[in-house]
Amino acid sequence: MQRNTENVQNAQEIRTKRGFRLSTLVASAVVVAGGIILPATAASAGTMPDTAVTTMVVHHKNHDQKDHHKKDHHKKDHHKKDHKKNPGNATGGNGGNATTNGGGNATGGNGGNATTNGGGNATGGNGGDATTNKGGNATGGNGGNATTNKGGDATGGNGGDATTNKGGNATGGNGGNATTNKGGDATGGDGGNATTNKGGNATGGDGGNATTNKGGDATGGDGGNATTNAGGNATGGNGGDATAG
Repeated sequence: MQRNTENVQNAQEIRTKRGFRLSTLVASAVVVAGGIILPATAASAGTMPDTAVTTMVVHHKNHDQKDHHKKDHHKKDHHKKDHKKNPGNATGGNGGNATTNGGGNATGGNGGNATTNGGGNATGGNGGDATTNKGGNATGGNGGNATTNKGGDATGGNGGDATTNKGGNATGGNGGNATTNKGGDATGGDGGNATTNKGGNATGGDGGNATTNKGGDATGGDGGNATTNAGGNATGGNGGDATAG
């Protein structure tokens, strides 16, 4: 019995020399930065090198910077995608109305085409209305085309209206085309209206074209109106072209 008691004491001494018991380690464990588990005695004694702490802090900081960079990069990509989705709107012009109350034919003008290759909005001009109350034919002017290649907005001019009350034909002027190659806005001139009250034909002038190559805005002149009250023909002058740059 004495020998067995000595063996137990020797085993306890050996176990103490080799280290803490598992229950002792768990009870006295401390979690420090980086998820490292240390005994309380080791943590309080400051046995962890300063370089190890510095390395963990720097690594954590760099990790935050990488995450922040990824978020900024994602925002930039999202902005680019949104920009690509919206390169500018294109709206074709409306066709003109046609009304015959008596006499000849009535033909409404065609709406202008709209094309956006890049940059601003493009809006085709509206076709002119045509009304025949008595007598000849009435033809509304066509709306101007609008094309944006780069830069500002482009708006085609509206076609002129045509009205025949009695007598000859009436033809509304065509709206001017608008093209933006770079820079400012371009607005085509409106076609002139044509009205025949008695007698001859009336033809409205065409609206001027507008083109921006660089810099400022360009606005084409409006076509002149034409009205015949009695007798001969009437023809409105064409609007002047406008080119910026």
